[in-house]
Amino acid sequence: MNKLGVNISQRRKKLNMTQEELSNRADISTNYVSRLERGEIDHIRAETLFNIAKGLNSTMEELMDDSTNKKHVFGYYQTKLINTLSKIDNDKAEKLSKSILNLLSSGVSIDDNNK
Repeated sequence: MNKLGVNISQRRKKLNMTQEELSNRADISTNYVSRLERGEIDHIRAETLFNIAKGLNSTMEELMDDSTNKKHVFGYYQTKLINTLSKIDNDKAEKLSKSILNLLSSGVSIDDNNK
């Protein structure tokens, strides 16, 4: 398995996304996603990689990065929030994200008992 395939697979799984969901978002076949994640694809077009990165709410650079294991691993609720935001319209997701950030920066107390 090549690093690109590993990174795509890890990012997809962190978002609780199936290969079929990614294929729909990136406008490629599920078979292609599977083969890519297994490292069977030697060359990928920049446009295809861009669409995959967009489908994973990531960047092409992040997907090609060799230091994937050094990156932050999101917890269950962070992943659930990211996954939920990724399934709605981009403008609405941006507004919700801004509201969440404003709420956090307003000094609202975070209840640590709800883990």
